[in-house]
Amino acid sequence: MDKSLSRYSARMLLITCILWPLRVAGQQPLTLDEALREAHRANAQLPVAALGVAISQSLVREATASRWPRLSLESGLSTGAPLAYTTSQGQLQIVAGDTLLSGGLRRANLNAARFRLRAAGAGLRMAEKDVDLAVRLRFSEFLRGEQEIVFRQQGIERLNAYLAQIEARKAGGQPVGGDLLTTQVRLGSEEAALAEAERVLDETRFQLNDLLGRQATAPLELAALPLPSPPTLAPDTAWVVAPEVGQAAANRAAAHAGIAATQSERRPQLSVSANVGVLPVLSDSNPGTGLNSGSGFGGAVVFSLSWPLLDGGVYRARLRRAQLLAEQARDSELVVRRQLRLAFTVASAQHVRFYQQVQSWARNLLISRDAYLQTESLYAGGAATALEVLDAYAAWINANGAYGDAVLRYQQAEANELRWGTP
Repeated sequence: MDKSLSRYSARMLLITCILWPLRVAGQQPLTLDEALREAHRANAQLPVAALGVAISQSLVREATASRWPRLSLESGLSTGAPLAYTTSQGQLQIVAGDTLLSGGLRRANLNAARFRLRAAGAGLRMAEKDVDLAVRLRFSEFLRGEQEIVFRQQGIERLNAYLAQIEARKAGGQPVGGDLLTTQVRLGSEEAALAEAERVLDETRFQLNDLLGRQATAPLELAALPLPSPPTLAPDTAWVVAPEVGQAAANRAAAHAGIAATQSERRPQLSVSANVGVLPVLSDSNPGTGLNSGSGFGGAVVFSLSWPLLDGGVYRARLRRAQLLAEQARDSELVVRRQLRLAFTVASAQHVRFYQQVQSWARNLLISRDAYLQTESLYAGGAATALEVLDAYAAWINANGAYGDAVLRYQQAEANELRWGTP
């Protein structure tokens, strides 16, 4: 920034301090960082997203535990009559089992659970950044509304003083009836604009208080944000680290793990189980039927092999569905990446352009104010008309509004750049 712009920035800082609303004595204004922390504690969506992460973590633990052997205590009792028809017997066993070959099913399920956990974590971060963006936008809008009310109030005070001057001249017999009516019309318009600015500020206060978890109608005092400074140019690929990109990539990887899980259904499945226990026969009869059909104490080891061959096309349908889901996830990732790239590029470009506008309107604001004061002085000396005074006044008010709007758009672009260009 050159020296002239530095001087303008210093002057604008002085003007901003003068125009800024007086704070309630003893009340500490809320800073942006404090507002962000308060919104995170009060937001209702963040706990929901955090529970999604906890659920995904439990799925990972479940998929991990499924790869370990299983151990259970099993018992049973059966009885019936006559003895020629059935036996009466009971059993008590400790059974251990494990899957020796699953065709890659357990590994695919574990990978899918891990990718879904990564996607859930990205979703939580997205929710946090959405809260941050909403707070930043409402925070900036509230400060803009306060500033507009202040300069409109000051403008109305200037108009009232000017109107009193015209009334005094009329009382002195000068023909200024047209000037009086024109100024009264302008004053009424400014009072209506002030009422509209107060309405907009109330609405913004309600929204920001709601984000902070406060009563919507509660009073709100905010600390001023720093004046716009030259934006630091972020790399064109900064959007790649946004959580939306990570979530889309994790969903795509989870969908591909679903293909592997489906393909495992056509591979051999080998499991083993072992049991030790007692099978007492409760009455003299023939031995029972089933796997352990004897009696007394003992143990057994059983191997089970399953290899599906024909299923009427069920496997092909399931595999095709898994492949289509993977294609859908891949295309969705491409859409997300393009949307993120565009959003970040627009925000980054706007950040630079709006800073240039802020600098231009800062200079114009000072010039228009000086021009208005000069024209008002000329009118007092009879060298300017009332129409010229009101035109100069309108130019000053418009410059105030344009400067405030430029600052607001700069802050909004900065917030969007943070939203789409940071992890």
